[in-house]
Amino acid sequence: MTDIATTPAIVRLDDVVKTYGTARALDGMRFSFGLGETVALLGPNGAGKTTLIGCLLGFLLPSSGSVRVFDTEAAGLDAAQRGRIGFVPQAMTGFSGFSAGELLDYLAHFQVPKLGRFGTAPFDARLADWARLPMGTRVKSLSGGQRQRLSIILALRHAPDLLVLDEPVASLDPQARHDFMALLAEYRDRTGAAVLISSHILSDLERIATRAVFVAHGRVVHDTPMARFRDGTRLLRCPPEQVSALRSALVGSGVSVLRETPSGALLVDGWQPGSDSALRATGLVVEIDTPDLEATFLEMTR
Repeated sequence: MTDIATTPAIVRLDDVVKTYGTARALDGMRFSFGLGETVALLGPNGAGKTTLIGCLLGFLLPSSGSVRVFDTEAAGLDAAQRGRIGFVPQAMTGFSGFSAGELLDYLAHFQVPKLGRFGTAPFDARLADWARLPMGTRVKSLSGGQRQRLSIILALRHAPDLLVLDEPVASLDPQARHDFMALLAEYRDRTGAAVLISSHILSDLERIATRAVFVAHGRVVHDTPMARFRDGTRLLRCPPEQVSALRSALVGSGVSVLRETPSGALLVDGWQPGSDSALRATGLVVEIDTPDLEATFLEMTR
């Protein structure tokens, strides 16, 4: 697996703004990631995730700010650079008159040669076995799940260095989802590719993501490696009259408050092995829970 600690960013967004009239879909979006990372892009509907992906792929132009992929402005990527990207949209559209096999053969001719291999080469047998597509059936006659499997194969068959997935598994059954996530993690580990994935099925992302980026109202509100999330994110509950004292006790401890919930609980980051005993030594009555990704998502994106 790629050492992401020493890998330079291949995607970088700097203060990206995208407006539609007076509405701001992206409002100063800023983050970057490199090879070997699987970044879970988390946010409610309308948070700007799909707009962000559109700018990253060059489908949309930012109103201001910079989106760079492979150290090139996204809108100016050449054919060879675009050939290093695989994209799975929320829903596959078009090509309704092609059979699944014909479409795979047709689009293979547009793949850019990479490392001596051409798009016409057979795709990974494990991926083909997972998809189990009826190659002679026209795209318009495929079920929603089959079309999504076809879209995934089209995105992966040329071994991209950057894989962008926008709700890729929403139309798949639970077993297909589980198996695809395992294939995706294996692909990342084997190739060192960078993966950006947006999905509302957070239990899937929790298994394979190396990093979580929470977005709300067009901005990044929290960005954390998953290892830090698991070790350092806690939900602290205490009697309402002690919340202010709890906040004071955390000052200077290395633990930061991310959010205060409507009930007065504190969602915190930076929890350490000795934080429990240090907090109890203050005499405060505190219940300490470890939230999962979904619970954290609900608080961070209110």
